[in-house]
Amino acid sequence: MSTNPRHPYREEYLKAAHRHTIYNRSEIEASSVCCCYYCGHQFHPRDPGIELFYTDVNNRKGLDETSLCPMCGIDSVLGDASGFPVAEAGFIQAMTTYWFDGFSRIDAEMPIEKVTWTRIEVE
Repeated sequence: MSTNPRHPYREEYLKAAHRHTIYNRSEIEASSVCCCYYCGHQFHPRDPGIELFYTDVNNRKGLDETSLCPMCGIDSVLGDASGFPVAEAGFIQAMTTYWFDGFSRIDAEMPIEKVTWTRIEVE
């Protein structure tokens, strides 16, 4: 078990989950439920009211695109197709604590707010 009394998850487990937050478009689209461990937004990727955004900024190897949270825009989205318990509040809290060390919307108990997206196209 973890030596951190705030969550019972091992460091290796949290690191393994983190690896599913990059190049994860296919995994997100195959999921039934997804959650952002920065802001806490939980969503269904096929919900018609959800607009998903992906980035391939660092994708020079032909890998899958990286999913961004439709609410906060951070690349901290996990889907249940990853095999991790994304619908469990304790797991999401453990991820935000480990990866953001108290500097997240969840830790700050801030409400989930929608970011305004601006689409920029470059020729």
